[in-house]
Amino acid sequence: MLKRMSIMIIILSIIFGGIFWFLGYFKPMMVNQYFSSFQPPPATISSAYAEKTSRTPFLESIGSVVAVQEVIVTSEVAGLIKSIEFVSGQDVKAGDRLIKLDTAVDKAELKGLIASGKLAEANFKRDKQLIERKAVSSLNYETSIAGLRNAEAKIESQKATIRKKSIRAPFNGKLGIRKVDLGEYLQAGSPIVSLQALDQVYVNFTLPEQHFSKVAVGQVSKIKVAAWKGREFTGKVSAIDARINEATRNFTIQVTIDNQDHALLPGMFSEIRLITGTPRELVTVPEHAIDPKLYGTSVFVIIEDKTEAETMLTVERRYIQTGLSLGGNIEITSGLKAGEQVVTAGQLKLQNGSRVVINNTIKLN
Repeated sequence: MLKRMSIMIIILSIIFGGIFWFLGYFKPMMVNQYFSSFQPPPATISSAYAEKTSRTPFLESIGSVVAVQEVIVTSEVAGLIKSIEFVSGQDVKAGDRLIKLDTAVDKAELKGLIASGKLAEANFKRDKQLIERKAVSSLNYETSIAGLRNAEAKIESQKATIRKKSIRAPFNGKLGIRKVDLGEYLQAGSPIVSLQALDQVYVNFTLPEQHFSKVAVGQVSKIKVAAWKGREFTGKVSAIDARINEATRNFTIQVTIDNQDHALLPGMFSEIRLITGTPRELVTVPEHAIDPKLYGTSVFVIIEDKTEAETMLTVERRYIQTGLSLGGNIEITSGLKAGEQVVTAGQLKLQNGSRVVINNTIKLN
């Protein structure tokens, strides 16, 4: 009985010892050997090259188109509209007559004043002859002079009133929509039509005060408006406001644009790009290549390892400094050179030294 128990204990010891040896030593050793020699398959990624490009520094803002000259044409005197000599939207020259008011009564009064003037002139001539012969007092002679001058002044005043009843364009420009009708009695100061000088226009916009030192008269500006998609207008800074707005801490800039085709109209909303310097070279990569983290911003750079048998591609994490955002690309200020190839998709499955295969025919997440 004791012998059987001894044999069973020995057998169980051998069995359990073998199990513990297999699980505790042999299996871990084989697993370690497998993983030490195992190479995961290359990860499929997409890539792009860091490119050298040129960028001109600029400031952006929004503003409004303003006419160089703009008035609401009015009449200085009241009167009945006898004729309208323009149409809405017409181009006019300085001095073109727009409205003629009735002057029948004024001309009749002018004839009476002219007659009075002739009488005053005759009295003056007579008194002048008499004063030379000392046949009239100096008081009468001075009275006749004053009467003549008064009559001449009334005639000139009446002629001016008649001229004012021919309402003319004060400068070259484009008319708006008329606000009066034929036969209407026009009160002094009543609006007739708007007039804008459009051969040149202003674009007024504002910038924050911290940009004041970057702005100077003569700088070139590029302007876009919604009415003309795909077209860019060029102007130059013609004036800078002399003060900063205390409420907004902004200052106003005025750009002058040649507008011979009258494409720009007052009141148009405009997008402005103000050129503030000369072009400079910089290196950019697609923004999808950037991996921002709390401890730094990096990209995966693709490295070629060439052997006699094959060319193997691996990646290296490179920490970089970024600059401006340029419409889908990011400026790299340090850490990367132009011509280096970076990963633009598939970064989540990569680490330093990972093998990769480039496939730029598909978009990866």
